[in-house]
Amino acid sequence: MSERRWIDTYIRPLVRAEGADKLRDDVAVLTGAQPLIATMDTLVEGIHFFRGDQPATVGRKLVRQNVSDIYAKGALPVEAMLSVAWPFDRIELDFRFLMEGIGDDLSEFSIALVGGDLVRCQGPAVLTMTLTGRCLGAGPVRRDGRAQVGDAVWVSGEIGWGALGLAAAKDGRNPVWAERYRVPVLPSRQLVERVARHARASMDVSDGLLIDAQALADANDRGIRIDLERVPLARPGPSRYSLLRQVTGGDD
Repeated sequence: MSERRWIDTYIRPLVRAEGADKLRDDVAVLTGAQPLIATMDTLVEGIHFFRGDQPATVGRKLVRQNVSDIYAKGALPVEAMLSVAWPFDRIELDFRFLMEGIGDDLSEFSIALVGGDLVRCQGPAVLTMTLTGRCLGAGPVRRDGRAQVGDAVWVSGEIGWGALGLAAAKDGRNPVWAERYRVPVLPSRQLVERVARHARASMDVSDGLLIDAQALADANDRGIRIDLERVPLARPGPSRYSLLRQVTGGDD
């Protein structure tokens, strides 16, 4: 099957936004409401997912990593563009399942696919998504925002699912934990609204709590004091919002 026919068969049916012009052009007119933000994330086979992973879970992970960045800015996702480099030795059925996984999460998060690109390659598979978001406030809640001494520091969900899930995916002993790695669980819209309404600075935790807390502190020229006993560690059960401690004036 040619790349064009794959696009016509599997990608074009997902594209419903008027600005996409049914993928007949090389560019798409994005929805014009302001303020509008954009993010982009890439997954590489062998680095961000395993060849043996179900393609549908890989597609959902790609969407969710982008949505997480948008949520952290106090915004809701709007439109996406997708780029796929697909190995010659991967069968068409795998590509179909990949697109079904992407399509499921595009629907779940009310995202319109407006365009993209598909190329064949020797491998590995490389998936890239660009996602726009509409801010719920006057603008995005920046990482280098207006954090002040005495501000409370909060985290949503539980810390450690990435490492635990990755280990589980490698050894195959705990499929439930592995699923948390393959398909990240995102916070609710209620939290997004709270970020937009109350947060002075915000960011997605992707490199680990301590590394990202340091990055947030550095961006605001502040320190952050964390009570490690209050950190919500990965465990079965619903996500929580937890107070870690406060922003300080030094380098705690």
